[in-house]
Amino acid sequence: MNAYFLSLLGAALLAALIGMLSPDGGLGKTLRLLTSLVLVCIIVAPIPGLITKWNEIPGQTENEYQFDFSEQSQTALDSAARSYFARALTAHLEETFDIPQGEIRCIISWSELENETKPQHITLILSGSAKWKNPKTIQSYVSELLGCSCDSAID
Repeated sequence: MNAYFLSLLGAALLAALIGMLSPDGGLGKTLRLLTSLVLVCIIVAPIPGLITKWNEIPGQTENEYQFDFSEQSQTALDSAARSYFARALTAHLEETFDIPQGEIRCIISWSELENETKPQHITLILSGSAKWKNPKTIQSYVSELLGCSCDSAID
């Protein structure tokens, strides 16, 4: 790598010298253009080697890259779906029980059985004026609605 930088430096100095010594007319412009093109060629010369080395990462094949991407995208999709479910449940409970926005939070534990993800347990965190609502009523409503256990806590 040091040799590359030294050759780049040498070519840049040579191009600068040619630029200073060339006449101002058409021949000088042509010489400066040619030296600029040589410099560009020297600068981009290592790119094909880098691409080749990048493609030769040991232990990885193209199918494994696709598998990793597929797994990561599925994980991101699951996370987004769970977050959306929690927000939708919170909004539904705020509307159903006339709770001001932001005064109830839902913490959801998930179960994953046979490629099926569903809520296993829900904890409702009540704050503000929601503390004065009957938590047993909200808990039983959530349990019947989703078919899972439900607890509540006061913040």
